[in-house]
Amino acid sequence: MRLTIEVHAKMPISPLTLGGGGLGWGEKLLHFAKSAASPTPQSPPVKGGEAVNKGQTTHNNNILLAIFFVSVLLSMVATPSSASTVRALRLGYLDSPGSALARIAAQKGHFREEGLQVELVKYSDSGKGLEALETGVIDVGVFAVGDSLRAIAGGKNFRIIAGGGTPIKNTPLAELDRELQAENESRGVLVLIPPSWPNAEKGTIIQLTAAWIRAYRTHQQLVTSSSRPGKLVHFDPNPDYWRLERIWHSLGLQDAAMKRDFLANHVYEEIYCDALDRLLLGHIDPILQQLFSKAICTPNCCPASAARL
Repeated sequence: MRLTIEVHAKMPISPLTLGGGGLGWGEKLLHFAKSAASPTPQSPPVKGGEAVNKGQTTHNNNILLAIFFVSVLLSMVATPSSASTVRALRLGYLDSPGSALARIAAQKGHFREEGLQVELVKYSDSGKGLEALETGVIDVGVFAVGDSLRAIAGGKNFRIIAGGGTPIKNTPLAELDRELQAENESRGVLVLIPPSWPNAEKGTIIQLTAAWIRAYRTHQQLVTSSSRPGKLVHFDPNPDYWRLERIWHSLGLQDAAMKRDFLANHVYEEIYCDALDRLLLGHIDPILQQLFSKAICTPNCCPASAARL
């Protein structure tokens, strides 16, 4: 319903559009403001026009009162309620150092920055966490790379949207032995969503991934300013399909009956690229620039305005 207020003092007020049927509080307030602004019937002038002046004063007061109520109404309509704009999600994560970005994103308010209200749910076992993700107990999962890839190979249609933390083996053998390296990387974590995730609009997933990237940036800033020697976990928010493919083949998960792009259909690097592109629209710092230089993104491949994946 579109209601237009016109104050009788040659003071135009922009039309205000309100939804809903019947007379809601907004429409009642508008009717009150309009009636308050209407000229008050005046008595015939007596004693030098005292009645005229009194009527004019009353009319001016009514105009001021109408303007006040309209201003209050406009401020209430124009200011969105935080409760209506925040998306509530349950994020399950493996209780391991590699899941630190989930805790950082929650503690530092990065989820809220992206308009998300996220409840963290801790799991001691990736298997139970993946089962909870499949059955809808949680909306997002941060679980072990190896267990997640095995679940996908077994027919679970999870989607990988971001990377996480990987334990570091400070031994020369780990760097030279590809199988040992892949086994170690399989102990890291990645971020998954289920195919049946309710309200799985692409924009929400991009917000989630952007919060994950913000958490990575915060972690890197903390590491840079810290005097602690060395680090035990390597963090990278990039899902990095080629790294996952190497782990996939090292674990012997590519079945002969599978299509060659079987794993590729479960890794959504474009989500990561869209989230990174959006963050690069703001303040650009060396951490974001480094992530962008390593990412393999096709320009304008996947506009964030797409309704669903």
